[in-house]
Amino acid sequence: MSEVRNRVLVVEDHADSRELLAEFLEALGYEVDVAGHGLEALERLRGAPLPAVMVLDLMMPVMSGWELMRHVREDPALRSLPVVVVSGAGDAHPLPEGILGAVPKPVDLNALRAFLKEATRRS
Repeated sequence: MSEVRNRVLVVEDHADSRELLAEFLEALGYEVDVAGHGLEALERLRGAPLPAVMVLDLMMPVMSGWELMRHVREDPALRSLPVVVVSGAGDAHPLPEGILGAVPKPVDLNALRAFLKEATRRS
């Protein structure tokens, strides 16, 4: 499956947070696609082309970030997708396996920028 080097998929259930993340990423020069929950994100990921990186909230309705990550890691076409978790889940819940990094909420935009730079350099 092909990949777009500067495309980011933002998966966040809160519309305001999703919009702010998208605006920040677009200002950095990324092409941004958004999804409001894990199931919507999975549908987008199974279409082509893949984003260079996914920015993922964990606590969402319909399908959580943990459940989405399980699907991503079980799918050979998706398992190498770099993922940066942006979540307010805190230390109470372990992070999903196979993520590139995690940025707690409220989001440290410089930390997020550094993870995205690393992810797009890998692709």
